[in-house]
Amino acid sequence: MANRSRASVWWSLVISFTAVALNGGPARAAIIISGYTDAANDRFTDSGSFLLSGFDLSGIGQDASGRWATAIGRNVVISAAHLAPTGSVTFYPANDPGDVPVTIGIAGGQKITGTDLWIGTLESNLPEAITDYAFATEMLSGPSEALVSAGTYQGVTAFTFGRSQAVHPATRDQAVGQNRITGYVENVDFLGNSDNDSLLMQRDDPGDTNFVTYESFFQGGDSGGPTFVDDSGQLVLIGTNAFRYDADDPFAEDPITGSGINYIANQSAFINQYIEAAAVPEPSSLALLTGVTALMVRCRKRKSSSRR
Repeated sequence: MANRSRASVWWSLVISFTAVALNGGPARAAIIISGYTDAANDRFTDSGSFLLSGFDLSGIGQDASGRWATAIGRNVVISAAHLAPTGSVTFYPANDPGDVPVTIGIAGGQKITGTDLWIGTLESNLPEAITDYAFATEMLSGPSEALVSAGTYQGVTAFTFGRSQAVHPATRDQAVGQNRITGYVENVDFLGNSDNDSLLMQRDDPGDTNFVTYESFFQGGDSGGPTFVDDSGQLVLIGTNAFRYDADDPFAEDPITGSGINYIANQSAFINQYIEAAAVPEPSSLALLTGVTALMVRCRKRKSSSRR
């Protein structure tokens, strides 16, 4: 097979996408990971050789059917609109399947207009044992449906989550692979969304220039799962899994295929406003606020009494 790393040529092309939603099918499918092993790629095998051993994955949750919800605030989660979670979300403090999980109901949520991003509010704040993630804020732009540079993220290796080949309950069905970020496409024609900005990760084969260890390719049921980059030892969310694609390339012997995510940064202003509006004060803050309010009331009463 010819080497499919043709970025220098492909950048100049306006490409034709065929994007397929990752909303599952009759049979559950696992994310395709080159060289997959339970120990290296399955989170809940709880192995020391796990790809993301040492990173805090507690903020990656799933509902009872395995739909994804990733915490980006103390009571806010994000996913893909076409496969948004329902009911309640279960989180695990670590990678040990024997840990006591944290399950919290979804109070409400909404699709971010024009996109495939879904943002939701939990019924209560997450406990301290469950983290929430910083997310990308670098705005990207380009002509509609043209592949351009992904800015800071161009060529960076991302960590991709999807359903595991190992057998687990739906609430802890998590595997992780890797892929390089190939580029950015604005307004991908996907499920009728008019503002669906996406990062692409081309699927490469062993021997291709951009092939990485544990190269991944999304499958049905992976929609809404998180994709991260490592920023100085901290995971930063760059988007939620959305689609598989074929793209025409006149120089190729076969179509280019790969995975696409909903790029979160272009909606970061809306998301930050949503998180701020949804915020619930922590109990310690509530106690402090109540104490200050009570003190103010007492002081006012004393002043009123002294004036009589």
